[in-house]
Amino acid sequence: MNIKFSSLFFNNACVIWRNRRLSHFFHFPLFHLFPRFLSEAPSSKPLKILLNCSFVKLREESGYYLDKTRFIPKIESLNANAILSLRPRRFGKTLFLSTLSSYYDIKNKGRFKQLFGDLNIGNNPTPLASSFLVLELNFAGLRTNKTYDIFEEDFYKTLNTDFNRFMYRYKQELGDHFQLFDKKESALVNFKELLNAVEFSGHKLYVFIDEYDAGMNEALKNETILQSLTVRNKNEDTSVQCKIESMDSSFKQFYSRLKGACNMDIARVFQTGVTPVVLAEFTSGFNISEDLALDKEFWDLYGFKKSEVDLLLNKAFGNSLLSNVKERLITWLKEENDGYFFHPSQPEGIFNTARVLYCIRKFMKQKKELDDSLDPSVIFNTLLDFPSDPQTLPSQTTLDLIVNNPLGKSILTEALNQNPLKLKKDIEQRFRLTNIRELATDRTPLLSFMFYTGALTYKPRSPGSFEYELQVPNHIAKREFIAEALKIYNWKEEDPISVRKCLQILEGEDNIEPLCRFIEKVLLEPLKDNSVVYSNEEVLKQTFMNAFILTYREDIEPEFQVSNFDKKAIDLIKKGAEGRIAIEFGNIKIGDINFGVNLGDWNKATKVSLSLLEKSEDEILNLETVDFKTSNRYNPNLITIRKFLDDKIEKSNVYLTALKKRNDVKLKSMFIVLRIGLHRLISRRVYRSNE
Repeated sequence: MNIKFSSLFFNNACVIWRNRRLSHFFHFPLFHLFPRFLSEAPSSKPLKILLNCSFVKLREESGYYLDKTRFIPKIESLNANAILSLRPRRFGKTLFLSTLSSYYDIKNKGRFKQLFGDLNIGNNPTPLASSFLVLELNFAGLRTNKTYDIFEEDFYKTLNTDFNRFMYRYKQELGDHFQLFDKKESALVNFKELLNAVEFSGHKLYVFIDEYDAGMNEALKNETILQSLTVRNKNEDTSVQCKIESMDSSFKQFYSRLKGACNMDIARVFQTGVTPVVLAEFTSGFNISEDLALDKEFWDLYGFKKSEVDLLLNKAFGNSLLSNVKERLITWLKEENDGYFFHPSQPEGIFNTARVLYCIRKFMKQKKELDDSLDPSVIFNTLLDFPSDPQTLPSQTTLDLIVNNPLGKSILTEALNQNPLKLKKDIEQRFRLTNIRELATDRTPLLSFMFYTGALTYKPRSPGSFEYELQVPNHIAKREFIAEALKIYNWKEEDPISVRKCLQILEGEDNIEPLCRFIEKVLLEPLKDNSVVYSNEEVLKQTFMNAFILTYREDIEPEFQVSNFDKKAIDLIKKGAEGRIAIEFGNIKIGDINFGVNLGDWNKATKVSLSLLEKSEDEILNLETVDFKTSNRYNPNLITIRKFLDDKIEKSNVYLTALKKRNDVKLKSMFIVLRIGLHRLISRRVYRSNE
């Protein structure tokens, strides 16, 4: 025998023998020892991002899969027969549910290594792997916004179809207990028969319910139902109440049977959804679920961490993109899609899964058409030149509920102003659909609802703090808020453009007049009647803030502390490239101005207030108003509005002097804006740095 060949044969034989011995010893192939290495190693295969498909299809077609299987042992360690997992839309709940379904399905025992071998759980599968008959249910598509008869037909038809599919799939395992169900029969009766068949066959059932609350979300799309639920009135629509109670009964009966199966250890349940509203309503009998939503241990069960986004970008582009372009893409993705905190003490924000995958898929498509020799800025801007994914925007139902809520306007404005929204207590974990009208009088349920839907998220908690605060998570959520706020304020499409021009003049020329004229015409002139009641400095400040916010400005600071030693605060500071612009506000109510006539009712007061828009500034300044510093209830003293304005300017000099002394604040200019009546504004520039 050729010595060279003999040596090669001997070495190969040794390798084969070692592999067999090791493989036998560890009970799985050698490559399972190195799944992390293999998953992060550069691959010659192009990254394949598949959207909206099952776990099995993803694995069979070698699609990108963010491995979350490390959570399976954690979930089992809870020793709970029923699990509830809530997250906003498009965070990957359905795919994780599909992963669990495939993991526990007894039908996948023969191909377990093929599906899970290179994943985290493939190294150490739990004893429950591949040991259940799996029933998959999805409550999306139930027409709860129609009549109850239509809902009942959908509900029974959907369940019966899923029950028969289950029976066909597990015909062998069920043996003599196999049966098909009449779709015209009550699904609740058929479900009881299904549970009996599983029990008598000696197997266990795992029920996976996706979008368990989809019916509620669909119901809220019905304007009649939404109005009935969000508006208190004496003549409430009893038909709506009856319909909800009927749907309530159907769901309760289903969940009651499911609860019984769990208690008898026949079944386990894992269900996903967005909000816990339905838990207190349709599934009130099913009170055995372990809720993962606010559990710190499961903060990253869904979504991408930054390190995972970094790795995904590297898989997508390798070294074909300059490092500074990659860094800018990461920053952009973070600003657009990051910022979700599902526990106030979680170590970092979470990226929305579907948005990240959609964006990187678009990046890859744009990159194919790029010339690598182009300027990095051109490459970056070209990569971002694609439309946003309409499927990942906040649910319109959520936005409608917020906008239709009396508290919605103030909450939108607060959130957009980057002020943390404080909660008296933590997020509500249970609230009823029929009591959703309480959202109009109590901030906590409304803020909780907005948290679950992804409109708001926890503000990261500083060490030692025990406060609960919420904030807008990212730019996408902020843009949606602004779009809804524009509807509330009845702004036209061109109005934000006009404000931007006014702000350019304010920053470039230290001239606040164009902005005042815009606010007069667009935000103040439409006000009428008893809106005069709300004519004060705080409302005027809020009006200016709204104008800034609705043009997507993030450079404003309300109540800017002048000094660390006292409570002096400038009403509003606008940050600019050349320094800060300070604005102080004053207010004179229409009823405090001496017109020589009795204003009478609100209609007359409004007309008089509007007439001030036609008067010259001198005419207005010469009018007299009550001097509250020297007046009392029985003896009002009058001063001219000119004197009132001069006093306001003199008072502002106290703030101005303190600001000038600060080394950390570069003050560019300062203005006084005085509101006379409801509609007219008069401004004065009291400081300019180069004068």
